[in-house]
Amino acid sequence: MQGDEARLLLGFPPNSRPSPSQIKAAYRKKVWESHPDLFPVHEKHSAESKFKLIAEAYTCLRSVILTCYSSSSQ
Repeated sequence: MQGDEARLLLGFPPNSRPSPSQIKAAYRKKVWESHPDLFPVHEKHSAESKFKLIAEAYTCLRSVILTCYSSSSQ
């Protein structure tokens, strides 16, 4: 997953540079909205897919942003 795609999934503009705390807050909000246990049985599969994409986006974006923050502080 690319950084811009991850930003969009978490609700940020494509070329933005959100802070780690903003990423975490957006992730928690999106996970809560798409958690498979909150959906009826017939919608669980699509909710689960979206839930996994959001988790992947969080991991990707967090690593990209943390790399940027650590390299700019050196």
